[in-house]
Amino acid sequence: MIWYSAGRVRLRTLMQFFDYVRILRRRWLPALLPMLVIAVMTLLTQPVVAPPTYVVTMRFAGGLPPEPIGANVYGYDRHYNWLASEYVTRALAQAVETGTFAANISARLAGQAIQVPTGVIRSEYVASYLKVTVSWSDGPQAEVIARAVSDELSTNAAAYWPQLSGTTAAPVRLLDAPFAVAVPAPLRSRFDLPVRAVLALGAGLLLAFGVHALDPYVREAQVLEPLGVPILADIRGERAKK
Repeated sequence: MIWYSAGRVRLRTLMQFFDYVRILRRRWLPALLPMLVIAVMTLLTQPVVAPPTYVVTMRFAGGLPPEPIGANVYGYDRHYNWLASEYVTRALAQAVETGTFAANISARLAGQAIQVPTGVIRSEYVASYLKVTVSWSDGPQAEVIARAVSDELSTNAAAYWPQLSGTTAAPVRLLDAPFAVAVPAPLRSRFDLPVRAVLALGAGLLLAFGVHALDPYVREAQVLEPLGVPILADIRGERAKK
């Protein structure tokens, strides 16, 4: 008896599977349409193989010349000199990512027809150092932009912080020579199209079954059999036989 019940459950599951197959055979266009649309849009808007990005990373030490201390003045072991250096480094880290800084770099490179938008130059304050990162699609141009960043920080820092006006020395000192390193495209860009296609296929399956559920017409005899409606003939089947 248990074996018989299990067999009926397997048979019912198999019949439901074939019902789903028949629905998808009839509604194949709604099932595949979202996937085709997403695939075409992705191929038209994104390259098949994303080009590498070239990154230049530089570190700067920031600070100002210490103020002269008289014979009868205690300098606190240059504590305030170090504190001022921290302030300068933090301040310049904030200024590097502004639109004004990007515009000034573009002005420096106007003769080379290089326009630097906001977001290409990133900065970070790391343990008393200023870390600046330049990301660009061309390696030699990335190094040119990096050198312009170094020159801007060394000679025009007062344009961002008036407190630096009138200083006799550069507020930063470059510690790393600009050198571009190729960074491959992230994994997300490589799997972007397959993931979108799978999600679109899932949406297409839901769309296909939704269209089938909202269809007001009776197209198969299996729909009427559970209702106990007697079936005299299958006209479509007779036509197929002829």
